[in-house]
Amino acid sequence: MNAILFPGQGVQTVGMMDSLFSSSEKAKDLFIKASDAIDIDLVELVTDDSNNLIDLTEYSQPIILASSIAFAEHFTDKANYNFCAGLSLGEYSALVYSGCLDFLDAIKLVHIRGKLMQNSVAPGEAKMLVVMGMNHDDIQSLIKELSEDGCTVNLSTDTADGMGVLAGETANIEKCKTLLESKELRRVKTQYVNMSVPSHCYLLKDAQEKLASELEKIEFRGPRVPIISNFTALPTSDIDEIKDNLINQLCETVRWRETLDFLDKSKVLSITDSGPGKTIIGMARKFKEMEKLALIDS
Repeated sequence: MNAILFPGQGVQTVGMMDSLFSSSEKAKDLFIKASDAIDIDLVELVTDDSNNLIDLTEYSQPIILASSIAFAEHFTDKANYNFCAGLSLGEYSALVYSGCLDFLDAIKLVHIRGKLMQNSVAPGEAKMLVVMGMNHDDIQSLIKELSEDGCTVNLSTDTADGMGVLAGETANIEKCKTLLESKELRRVKTQYVNMSVPSHCYLLKDAQEKLASELEKIEFRGPRVPIISNFTALPTSDIDEIKDNLINQLCETVRWRETLDFLDKSKVLSITDSGPGKTIIGMARKFKEMEKLALIDS
């Protein structure tokens, strides 16, 4: 049993495709086709982003999807995998790789998704905060404590044992950070996330409704292998359930810790991280149960 996993936003950097572009015409052609589909020069953005657009979510989402599929097509064999999953945006990459979504349809869809998210929150209105050194129950207790004080913060991503990402309005997230610092917990560290908009939180309700309408315009096919959903942390091949999961995913917690736990309990022997960066492997290494697995960086 083997699984292939795809990264989400935050892994994009200028120059990340230079090596693959130089060795694979197919990879560059994939980017050119994606560029034509949304009328944006994605090749230029990943090679020479003079206008500093790469971190804006409407651009970073198609860039990460295209790069993830380019890496997967070049370095992996689809017949080798029993499960696909992706972190946040990466779930769309998993759907493409599994044959559930057409590549260009997915590029158009995540570009729209990015714009919907970008338009939901004004610049500076919201933030995301990584909390390291707190387990899931302690993070939930923190959220409850803030809520009782009239401060709404959501668990955006249940990342791994001892790590989670919080999202909310800027004042609320800053209050959360201040509260944690006041507790003087020796092992707890916090860090703001470099994202142009928050993900997987209550602030994206309007975007969620519009995304649901966009999904109805796209043809979905039964995936070649089951997709482990961010929303349920369980595998599915049902098209209606896959669509519902993508809609729910936008405002609900990404259950990544439980996804890795499911793979461990399913006796998966290897996990391939397909895409730029080493985010997926880094998270997997936080699970002591994963030490016995082959963790492959594409």
